[in-house]
Amino acid sequence: MRDVYNNILQKKIFAFNKDAKTPDSTVSAQLGNMIRNEDVRIRRFKNDNNVFCYYLSKYSENIEHKDEQKSTKLKKVETFHERDLHPLLCSYLNYNGIMSKTIFHEKSTKTEEHQKWVHPDIVGAKFEERKNKTSNSLFNAMSKKDSLKLYSYELKRSIDNDYELKKCFFQAVSNSSWANSGYLVSFDINAELKEELARLNHSFGIGFILLKANPYESQMWFQAKNKPLDFNTIDKLCNINNDFEKFIRYVEATLTADDKHFEPSKNALLNICDEFPMTEEEIIKHCYNHHIPFLDEEIS
Repeated sequence: MRDVYNNILQKKIFAFNKDAKTPDSTVSAQLGNMIRNEDVRIRRFKNDNNVFCYYLSKYSENIEHKDEQKSTKLKKVETFHERDLHPLLCSYLNYNGIMSKTIFHEKSTKTEEHQKWVHPDIVGAKFEERKNKTSNSLFNAMSKKDSLKLYSYELKRSIDNDYELKKCFFQAVSNSSWANSGYLVSFDINAELKEELARLNHSFGIGFILLKANPYESQMWFQAKNKPLDFNTIDKLCNINNDFEKFIRYVEATLTADDKHFEPSKNALLNICDEFPMTEEEIIKHCYNHHIPFLDEEIS
């Protein structure tokens, strides 16, 4: 892939961002996406070392390879699962100061496992902190409970039409009733639904995030409305799901910790949260390994 990257530079086909750390990896991910999306402009075959070689379709007649005919046939597009998107969302949330954890509804007690409309996909916690240690101590002493915000996220691969939007949105309404703020998140959505999303957001307070393969490019279309915590639902979720109960237990320990123990408690909470890609290279690798389309030409 370095050869392809060097060829692009030599022929001045594209000007890469000077700050990009792994542009050749970006090229590799983009070419892989083009093949999976059946882009007719390029083709590829495996050489004797089992390495993919890419070429422009217009040069097909000049390519001599024993497996050429088989390799140029259209292949079934590999897809990704909804939970493959969780690390990307968690990366976006971390960038915004929110610690997050996946809640596996299949781990709930057998009598409740069917109630998917009570389980959030991902939960999040954010502690408001002041930069100055003295003012932060005063803030916590006077309004410590107000320093914590709990979030709920319902994540979807795509939302194509009004029927799907209503179904997903009201699932988010149900699954987020316990939290201060609830969000519907989708990796892809029909742009024509934005007006209806605005109406639903105004009426029910659920926010919307358009998740991108590069999490830092994700878009907050609508902010969620803040509301009091619903402790009846929190109690129900704690009783039926160990993941949720553990998250709440660590959040409470962090909230009630004194100044000396706040950071250790916060670090303990981080340790039970989801892992996520933190660097440009890790993001590209995650998307490539899970067949998540990475459509951007470069990462700044």
